[in-house]
Amino acid sequence: MPSNSSRDDRSLSRDMGLLGAMSTVIAGTLGAGLFVTLGTASATTGPSIILVVVLSGILAMAIAVNYSWMATIFPAASGSYAYISRTYRNRLPGFLVTWSKWLGYMAADAALALGFGSYLKVFYPSVDATLAGFALLTVLFLVNLVGVRTYSRSQNAIFGVLILSILVLVIPGSFNVQPSNYTPFFTGGTNGFIAAAVPLFYAYIGIAVAGQMGAEVKNPSRNLPLAMAGGTAILILLYVWTAAVIYGVVGDYTLLANSDRPLATAAATFLPFNATAVVAFGGLLATASSVHAVMAAGIKMPYSWSWDNVFPAQFSAVSERFRTPHWSLVTLYVVASALTFYSTGLTQVIVIATFSYLIAYCTVSATALYVRFSRPELAARAGFDSKAGLAITGLLGTVGSLGLLTKAYQGSLTVYVPWLVVGLVVFAGYWYYNRGGEDVDAILDTLPGVHSEDKDAERIVD
Repeated sequence: MPSNSSRDDRSLSRDMGLLGAMSTVIAGTLGAGLFVTLGTASATTGPSIILVVVLSGILAMAIAVNYSWMATIFPAASGSYAYISRTYRNRLPGFLVTWSKWLGYMAADAALALGFGSYLKVFYPSVDATLAGFALLTVLFLVNLVGVRTYSRSQNAIFGVLILSILVLVIPGSFNVQPSNYTPFFTGGTNGFIAAAVPLFYAYIGIAVAGQMGAEVKNPSRNLPLAMAGGTAILILLYVWTAAVIYGVVGDYTLLANSDRPLATAAATFLPFNATAVVAFGGLLATASSVHAVMAAGIKMPYSWSWDNVFPAQFSAVSERFRTPHWSLVTLYVVASALTFYSTGLTQVIVIATFSYLIAYCTVSATALYVRFSRPELAARAGFDSKAGLAITGLLGTVGSLGLLTKAYQGSLTVYVPWLVVGLVVFAGYWYYNRGGEDVDAILDTLPGVHSEDKDAERIVD
């Protein structure tokens, strides 16, 4: 197991700037949200999905502010694991909150890679979607292997072209909206409106992904809040604008609800050229950028557990040249690749991922409230002082996530509970193995992935 003195050899490099962190949030989230969920989620509520987008966006912004605030106190790898374990001075709650997210990240990478393959078939019908998805995972694995700087540059490039491809749709579409297409606005009553909330919130599921890379972001007290809160604001704008356009140009919302490519369905009503090709190109970029971000962020959880001696030491080992946790990256790549070839049950695992995300969002929001009112010495280290604002966002993030959890747990527990038991066994095994031979307080006085002489991050606890 790594000693405290050897952890500096396993630290990560702060090579990601603001644009890279923001493109991780935005481009890493758009894949399923913009190109699928905006259409399918309307099945129960019709054009009022636009209002669901707004309300979900308010909750997402509250959660983003909570994460942003905590990230400036603990600018470490693995986001929620670091925030929870360092606040409560206990590794177990942070481990349990993030254990299922790790499974969700690997499954999400597989599902998004398959989505990339399906969009590629628009241009090359003979392409095998599974093989195309595997090829994407392999290319992005190699990009991530050579370090966060290469990841950041490639993600920025994809992000720029992706935004242009979206604007090609929404700008001309804005001039073709027919207000009569928004009526009837509510088609499923209150129950239908509420039923759309959980699948629609999946569109915002990556808002805190930059927090996973907190140990690699330059000037984290400034750039992490701008990336997470600012990126979420841009996502809300894109989602609301796109939803208003596609439901405003299509007379029958069921065409969008039943479409595999709802943006292409909408674009075909007003674009004078091949709308399917335009949207498919955007879909290729969106799914590729999401796979890229999920891969870069997903490897930080086992890395941080290993840093804290509750997971195999190999997972916190980094390459000397690129400072990449290569064993953690290889594990994610192998599992995600296997899932692309064995996709039975993958949809259910994605549901589990959403459920586990909501658990993390709820817990971190509650933790932010706890720090704000019960740990003033930690609150004083925050990069910004939200005062009463954090009380509002903390409460909204906690209550809102709990509300969605009451719906999201359905169909999740059959996989979530056994996987959680496995996690408990893993944690207990490493705790027992290391008992008496480690200084837990000394471990918790470090930040996962952060060098002891890192000038961009303050030392955290007493």
